[in-house]
Amino acid sequence: MRAAARPFRPLLLWASLSLAVAPAAARADARPTPEQVAQAENYFNAGAQAYEAGQYQVAAEAFLEAHERVPSPSLLFSAAQAFRRQYLTEPSPDALRRAIALYREYLRQDPKATRREEAVTALGSLVPLEARIAGEGAAPAGGEGSTAESGGPATAARPAAGGTRLLLSSPAEGARVSVDGQPFVAAPLVAPVAPGPHRVRVQATGHYDEELTVVAVAGELMPRHVVLRVKPAQLRVTGTGGARIAVDGQVRGTAPTAGAIAIEPGVHVVEVSLPGYELFRRELRVTREQAVALDADLRMTSRRVAAWTALGVGAAGAVATGVLGGLTLASQSEAVELRDRKDAGSLTPSERDRYNAAVDARGSLGAAAAVAGGVSFLAAAVGFGLFAFDEPKGLGSAAPAAPPPRDPGVGAEFTVGVLSAGIRGRF
Repeated sequence: MRAAARPFRPLLLWASLSLAVAPAAARADARPTPEQVAQAENYFNAGAQAYEAGQYQVAAEAFLEAHERVPSPSLLFSAAQAFRRQYLTEPSPDALRRAIALYREYLRQDPKATRREEAVTALGSLVPLEARIAGEGAAPAGGEGSTAESGGPATAARPAAGGTRLLLSSPAEGARVSVDGQPFVAAPLVAPVAPGPHRVRVQATGHYDEELTVVAVAGELMPRHVVLRVKPAQLRVTGTGGARIAVDGQVRGTAPTAGAIAIEPGVHVVEVSLPGYELFRRELRVTREQAVALDADLRMTSRRVAAWTALGVGAAGAVATGVLGGLTLASQSEAVELRDRKDAGSLTPSERDRYNAAVDARGSLGAAAAVAGGVSFLAAAVGFGLFAFDEPKGLGSAAPAAPPPRDPGVGAEFTVGVLSAGIRGRF
């Protein structure tokens, strides 16, 4: 009887190996081709999701198909786990025999298996059940010396036949699948089909729909693990006009935005900057299709205030210099006129007093104009200097450093625990 719910949460237990030195591949003295690795990855990912969904028979078939393309003892262990869970969910002598044979084959192929203790524990609980079934008249499960016909290793490591089917899966949460226009069904989906091409559609909330053609091969289980593209969040920024908007160090536009800026779901740092204004910085955690609005009303920096003040003083000094210069020229003109009259004849006492006053005023006003001009120049220089160096800090315009290149070698990682429902793979 099938359990109403899975009793265990996924437990990620890692086991890794290099396919370049995998025992089975080494015996064959051949490395898997990129096409075989891609096919094995497809089967493994689809089988992992089927395992999570409680479709253990299908998961076991997928793991064995992956093993056919990229031989690995870890895949035998994964298939054994799936058959064991299938037997515990819906007791079947065939599932029991295949689980036992696969555990034994796993231990035979890898004498130093990292999951040896788990495999031995599983065999300890399953072999007595095998003996009881044999005592009731059923054919015993094969051991290391059994033949292929009796369910030995040769049979156990060969994918089970179940007709022409598609195994469609997707890592997107809540993914739904439709085959040839049929109603959408939750993934993973095992669909019996006729041989030939079939139109598959995959959709999930917050993701772009994907449509593809999958060719079914007669008598085989054809997997397709479809990774949907996530719909981005939409960011709009208002506030100080002309300010640059950067997301994670990349300049994406200016405020206010004419349209939404698309950003991937996750955590992002948004910076809005304008020279002379304090940097606006926010850390956002966004989800799929989320609409985010930011009002970045920037405040002028104290340096920019000082710059404007210095420029104002410079401008006032320039005006004062002009006025004082004009008065100096007027006093100079009057003094020259009275001097010329003095040279032509005699001056009255009042004209002589005016001449002396004009000469004194010329000297005082000229000195004042020179001081005002110096102050004006200095203030203007300080103001322009403050402007030139008043750039916001924190805004990055360069692309982040590229991640280091992956090792070109082929590798694989798998995980299935004795009591776990978690499987993960990497090729």
